[in-house]
Amino acid sequence: MTKKTLFAAALAAGIVGFARAEDRAWAWSPLGIGIAAPIQLPLIDSDVYGLRFGGLFGYNADMFGIDAGVVSLETGTMAGIQGAAFTWTSDSVYGIQGAFLANVVDGDVFGVQVASVNADWGNVWGVQVGVVDYCNSFHGIQVGGINWNNTPSHGWQTAVANANQEEFAGFSAGAVNYSLRVTGCQIGAVNLADSMTGCQIGFFNAAQRARGVQIGFLNMICEGPLPIMVVANASF
Repeated sequence: MTKKTLFAAALAAGIVGFARAEDRAWAWSPLGIGIAAPIQLPLIDSDVYGLRFGGLFGYNADMFGIDAGVVSLETGTMAGIQGAAFTWTSDSVYGIQGAFLANVVDGDVFGVQVASVNADWGNVWGVQVGVVDYCNSFHGIQVGGINWNNTPSHGWQTAVANANQEEFAGFSAGAVNYSLRVTGCQIGAVNLADSMTGCQIGFFNAAQRARGVQIGFLNMICEGPLPIMVVANASF
C-alpha cells in the first residue's frame, strides 16, 4: 500500500470521525493509527485494545495496551504503557505513563508516572517521578522537585519541597517539608508541622504540638514543655 493510499484512508477516517460514538461502524479496534485527530483510525471516541500510534494527536475513549504519540488523550480509561510528550486521561490510569511535558489525569492512578509535571485530580497508588508531582492523595513513593498532596497520604517522599495539606504518614526528605499533621519522620533543612508524631531532623524544626523528638540547630514545640531548644527537643 502506497503512502498516498494510507493518507487517503486516514483522511477518510478523519472526516467521519466527527460522528457520535453511537453512530460509529465499530466501537473498538486492536490497532490505532493516525496523523492528528480526527484524521485517525479507529474513529474519535472509539476504544483501542492493543497498539496505538496516534501521531501528533491521538484521541480515543479507552486505551488498553501500548500507546505512543506526541499528544495522547483518552476520554475513558488508560491501562497499559503510554509514552508521549503530553498525556491527558479523563478517567483512571492503570499502568505506566511517561511524558516529556506532563501527565494529567482526572481520575485515580494505579501504577507509575514519570514526567516533568504529574497532575492528578484523583488519588495515586504507586510511584510518581517529576519536577512537580501533584495529586489529591498519595500512597506510595514520590520523587520530585515539588511534591504536593491535598488530602491524607502516606508513603515515602523525596523532593526539594514536600507539601501535604492534611495528614502524612511515612517518611519525608527534602530541603523543606511541611505537613498539617505528620506521623513518621521529616528530614530536611526546614521541617514544619501543626502536629507531629515521630521525629523531625533538620536545621530548623517547628511544630505546634508534638509527641516525639526534634534534632537540629533550632527546635520549636509551641505547646511543649520547652517551647524552644537548640540541638534537641522533645514532647510526649
